[in-house]
Amino acid sequence: MKVEFKNDRVNLQIQIREEPSKLTRILMIAVNICSLAIVIVALVDWLLGLVVLGLLLTMLSGWITLWHCYGSEKLIINTKTLSFQHKYGFYNGPVETRKINRAINISLTPARAHNRNEHYNLIFETYNDLELPEEIYRTRFGITKADFAILKRSVRALYFERVNPEYLKQTFILN
Repeated sequence: MKVEFKNDRVNLQIQIREEPSKLTRILMIAVNICSLAIVIVALVDWLLGLVVLGLLLTMLSGWITLWHCYGSEKLIINTKTLSFQHKYGFYNGPVETRKINRAINISLTPARAHNRNEHYNLIFETYNDLELPEEIYRTRFGITKADFAILKRSVRALYFERVNPEYLKQTFILN
């Protein structure tokens, strides 16, 4: 997994993308080619049922290949909202936004091991109108604990107010 952080003091942008091995890419592309071959053979022999089955297999394997080879998640966090978007290489899903009521809590759930590193899915929680915790988003790709530590520091930095250094240099008159 590859995680990129961009922080402009108002928004924190996180991009999580999978990095599959060459063998995985080759196998996924081979499955796509085989499913396309099934469709072509079925069209030549006029087997309607096999054409439909082959098209469904092609669509499913194509979607999985796009997601695992070129897919990524983009998260945008600020103090008021959490926005997310799924990208499938050439196709970008819609941007969805969830409101953060009082504060945001980020927790981990074990996902899987990848390249001998344990990865965890992120769970974003906030409070609903009844002041009860509620899950607003769960990531599809996992991150390592080191990336999670960077994320926690970056989210905390969003909630701290910055003081202009020029403000501290002003003279104050005390009575």
